[in-house]
Amino acid sequence: MRELYATGFMQQNVRMVASDFLCTYMGMNWCLGLRVFHEHLVDADLAINSMMWQNCGRSGIDQWNFNLRPDRGNTRDPSGEYVRKWIPELKHLPLKYVHCPWTAPPKVLQKCDVRLGENYPLRIVTDLEAARKKTMNRVLKMRRANLSRNDSGGYDMIDLPDGRKTRVFTKKSY
Repeated sequence: MRELYATGFMQQNVRMVASDFLCTYMGMNWCLGLRVFHEHLVDADLAINSMMWQNCGRSGIDQWNFNLRPDRGNTRDPSGEYVRKWIPELKHLPLKYVHCPWTAPPKVLQKCDVRLGENYPLRIVTDLEAARKKTMNRVLKMRRANLSRNDSGGYDMIDLPDGRKTRVFTKKSY
């Protein structure tokens, strides 16, 4: 978010991680993310931004069939350079801990001047799997209450302007 506010830009994979964290793990409505990102992105495109946030919010026509865990930054930032640039409080942490500073031993945190809850925030979601499951259960509850909107294979059905229905991709876990 610091990169977005400072430059008006955020690399696409990081946008996806941010949206997945907010929607999947925090349970926030995708419309809030849509508004904030559209307001701050210099390359904002209403159609693309809306589609991406809808996908993440499990309401789009092409839902992502993957999850982006926010604590697995090493797959997208293998050198830690991105984190060190935008979160300078963590710049001295060894690569092993730069994406998950809460896992560093107290002596490492102290040596690197990282004080969790002081100069670096405490985690707001500590059990990522439980948070993801809570969101998943909310989506499944909504889908069960609207079975007429699903086909026999469990895919979402949407109404087309001409009155026909069409099947759209639905995330496998739903």
